[in-house]
Amino acid sequence: MNWKLPFDIPLVVPTMGLPGWFFDSLGVIVFVVHIAFIYTLIGASTASVLYNIFGVFKKSKTNDLLAYKMTNPTTISENMGALWGVAPLLVISVLYTGFFYTAILKVSPHILHIIYGNIFAFLLSYAYKFSWHALHEHKGFHISIGLVAVLTFYTLPPVFMSMSNLYLQPELFATVKNIWDIMLTPLTFFRLINFFLTAFAFTGIVMIYLGVKWVKAGGEDAEVGRLAIDQGKKWFMWAAPVNIAVLPLVFFAFSPRISEAYIHTPFVFLPFAASAVLLILFFFLLKRFSNEEFNGSDATKAMVLMIVAVTLMATARHGIRVVSFEEPLQLQAEATQEYMTNVITEYKAHKEEMKNAPAVVLDPAVSLADSKGCLACHSVDTKLVGPAYKEVAAKGESADVLIASVKNGSQGKWGETPMPTQTLTDDEAKTLVEWVLKQK
Repeated sequence: MNWKLPFDIPLVVPTMGLPGWFFDSLGVIVFVVHIAFIYTLIGASTASVLYNIFGVFKKSKTNDLLAYKMTNPTTISENMGALWGVAPLLVISVLYTGFFYTAILKVSPHILHIIYGNIFAFLLSYAYKFSWHALHEHKGFHISIGLVAVLTFYTLPPVFMSMSNLYLQPELFATVKNIWDIMLTPLTFFRLINFFLTAFAFTGIVMIYLGVKWVKAGGEDAEVGRLAIDQGKKWFMWAAPVNIAVLPLVFFAFSPRISEAYIHTPFVFLPFAASAVLLILFFFLLKRFSNEEFNGSDATKAMVLMIVAVTLMATARHGIRVVSFEEPLQLQAEATQEYMTNVITEYKAHKEEMKNAPAVVLDPAVSLADSKGCLACHSVDTKLVGPAYKEVAAKGESADVLIASVKNGSQGKWGETPMPTQTLTDDEAKTLVEWVLKQK
């Protein structure tokens, strides 16, 4: 035996010895990248359908072209959001494995909607994009495809948010019976409001950023770019003020244990800092609200401020994880240590018991049958490859016949499977056969 019992495995946080701050920072960075694409996906898909409808009712070619151009950020964000979505899940599952997977089990099977809902919405959004020109004369049907895709996208955050809220509050594991127990709570409501408002504000900045590029390209794109900049400002300036009011409330909608502990950490300032950055961005855009021309430098500044605000939100969100799991991880560590101590104690007691136990003396015939490989094909009571020894004894053949069968092999006595020749001395064959005949 070349291995030892792994009594010293650090089961609580299997981080390969890397410091916790490394995983904390990695978790925030990959989440910001992932959520930026998800915000764009939600906002751009909504914008595309919305301006498609405006294009029909206003008979505006510019609105129609803006709607078409917004299909590109939608599909790009679909792919990148899904790809980068794996990263934060892996980091979280490393740090908080037990809580993460317990929450998934508690909200199953509804959590599977993240998979089939995504696939359904992805396929519809691609159909919406690539049928644009083919269905130009059938706008009602075409808009319906895009609308169903958008509404399906909207059903995904409540499911994921419910799972996320549950794993952050392991004290609810015992009371939450299904996903509705956690979905229909003020916390999930506040977090969804914050999510969608941030998505619309973020998409407003993306529209401004893309609009500046389209204006620079000139021609027909310039007119679409000016519309995108104008609409982008409006998207941000209605969503951001509401979000500024909602954002700090989100972090105090968790269970009293978490909210009270959160107040005493530096993380408590981050929601307010994120709101302050959104406020600065609001006045930055307000000052340029009537300007038709929005230069690249201003668009870059607006994008940087938006990403700073999202990063502050993500760090504040990670602060909730740190606060939430401080006590449960300690309890988990103590429970694991107690379990391992008990296992070691039982193992040592068992070794002592075995040391003092009388040695087991096997029948020499059994040891001989085992050493010659007979027990690989035969057992005493049950037919394996060959007949059970009880069947052989009951058949009534003489000892000499059986000794000949054992030494020389036989065929056809017990079906088609032959008995191969065995390498045994006369005494060994006699010992084995006498023992077999006793099994009647």
